[in-house]
Amino acid sequence: MVVCYSGIHLQSLNRPLFMVTIFLFVIIPFAASLSFNFNSFGPNDSNITYERAYPANGVIQLTPNQHSIGRATYSKPMQLWDNASRNLTDFTTHFSFVINSQNKTSYGDGMVFFLAPVGSKIPNNSTRGGNLGLTTDSSRLNSTDNPFVAVEFDIYQNHWDPEHDHVGININSMQSVTNVTWSSSILDGKKNDAWISYDSSSTNLSVVFTGFRGNTSVQQNLHYLIDLREHLPEQVTFGFSAATGSLSARHSIHSWNFSSSLQIIENITNPTDPGLVMPPSPNPDPNPAKNKAGLVVGLAVGGCVLVGVLGLVLFAFWKKKKRQEDEDQDLDFDVSMDNEFERGTGPKKFSYNELARAANNFVEEEKLGQGGFGGVYRGFLEESNSYVAVKRVSRGSQQGIKEYASEVKIISRL
Repeated sequence: MVVCYSGIHLQSLNRPLFMVTIFLFVIIPFAASLSFNFNSFGPNDSNITYERAYPANGVIQLTPNQHSIGRATYSKPMQLWDNASRNLTDFTTHFSFVINSQNKTSYGDGMVFFLAPVGSKIPNNSTRGGNLGLTTDSSRLNSTDNPFVAVEFDIYQNHWDPEHDHVGININSMQSVTNVTWSSSILDGKKNDAWISYDSSSTNLSVVFTGFRGNTSVQQNLHYLIDLREHLPEQVTFGFSAATGSLSARHSIHSWNFSSSLQIIENITNPTDPGLVMPPSPNPDPNPAKNKAGLVVGLAVGGCVLVGVLGLVLFAFWKKKKRQEDEDQDLDFDVSMDNEFERGTGPKKFSYNELARAANNFVEEEKLGQGGFGGVYRGFLEESNSYVAVKRVSRGSQQGIKEYASEVKIISRL
């Protein structure tokens, strides 16, 4: 019986452990989301990958002079969408930047924030400023070999551009699919801010950016509906690119934060909350650091809850095992005593009715006291013509059969 019980107990114990283990794997997602915040940039920061650009004095210098091209991208790729579920990420980014012509009235060419396939580099045969470091000289209006989606801050008018400095959204071409005239301040080199967000539910790419009218800062915006799955692979590299030609300006990034939402849970992906990432408000104040802290706190709390649940499961099965072991021991003692009664080697056995008659049906007047096992009553056995003490087991007894058997054995040896 003991062996059979042990086998059943182990199986019942292993099953909940197995279920809890599965539960742990199911509810903890493989986090494909990204979140970071850079208030300055240094030469020892491995999170930024530089291509001809470089950090200097706490900023990223993309183009220091004429005929220069520079890129700065985040070192890890972004999970833009998931092929298994077709789910698409939301993302939002904010960066501050300066384009400074250093008081020159003629300047070029501009900079972009871009998404491109992982491994994308400045293309070979990209020598002209109008390419902005994204296309070759011969594929500026049809860059299928170097696909990208970009938001451009263009300060030079090529033949495909509108008349004035402008901000546009570009897809595999330096000619924008939509644009708006930018109230820029290139001569003064004033700092600008831009907020770019993508809503996967509406496929809306939204851009809010600052400009200047005189000395007054103003906000401008544009947007475009685009399904990024149709233009880019699942994982993309992202960051900044700038270029100059015979005319130049210094293009620099002063701060950058970013947050994306796509998470993969055992081949099932969902944006964490598409409603959380909205097109920037007139007074945006993005803070991805808080999102990251929230994610860390959430995972920590979830882990503690899981550990607590696992602990309760183990404790419950330990209690069950111990209770069953105690019952088995009590049963062994009971069988042992029955054997002694049958052999006549142990104490004499009386029926309940005999003891009840002897103790006058256990009336309170016959009660002598209360022990740990139950009440003790005075009784008289006519068969032996002697007075006896009868202990009656109570339902609320704190002792078990094992303690009772030991007590009876000890008394019988006196």
